[in-house]
Amino acid sequence: MRLDEAKRDHYRKRAKEEGYRSRAAFKLIQINQKYRLINPRDRVIDIGSAPGGWLEVASEQVGPDGLVIGVDLVQVKPVGKNVKILTGDISSADFPDKLHYALGKGNADCVLADLSPKISGIWEMDHFRQIELCHKVLDLLPSILVRGGSSVMKAFQGAELDLLVKRLKKSFPRVEVSKPNASRSESSEVYLVSMDFSGKVEPRQLGALEEERPYEVRSDSVESGLSSDRLTLAPS
Repeated sequence: MRLDEAKRDHYRKRAKEEGYRSRAAFKLIQINQKYRLINPRDRVIDIGSAPGGWLEVASEQVGPDGLVIGVDLVQVKPVGKNVKILTGDISSADFPDKLHYALGKGNADCVLADLSPKISGIWEMDHFRQIELCHKVLDLLPSILVRGGSSVMKAFQGAELDLLVKRLKKSFPRVEVSKPNASRSESSEVYLVSMDFSGKVEPRQLGALEEERPYEVRSDSVESGLSSDRLTLAPS
């Protein structure tokens, strides 16, 4: 068995043993172990939450006094008493109102977005569409994320990623491009971890990017004998 295949099997087996709906749960577990983004009593929004692995992890982290809201185009099975599920499109005009109604008073402490478009198999198109989803989430943050809050977005590596990272850095003093150990090494996905939200998001600039220092993709390997993983465009 190849190393990446062994690793995939390892996390799939662990998910089954520990009762998580998907192996993707371990990506959020490892990100949160490193950055401590989700804490007891927090309010968390998980956009693109199906099948619910990240919801399960966030539910555990916020505890009974916290709240997690999952959003997806498809229905997601209930997770726990501290989790609300919304079925809807983040592009719809009434989406922020639906979120605010579910949240009650105030905004979320952390916004998660593990989003993938329907994969066409045409790399340039799939990459562009996935980054566009991230930009849409970023556009929403002033209306749903508290000042000082944090965000985690999945993004596909490619030509459009630099502009997204640049926009995030205008809104968050600290942005890291991370690849948790549970993410397959052959995958194009990385996770953009952004902390201490300023409360504002700069409008998108469609012109050419200025030359910038390249960002660093961090490998967060924590399992002995297993390397970072993932290059297929499957969402989890």
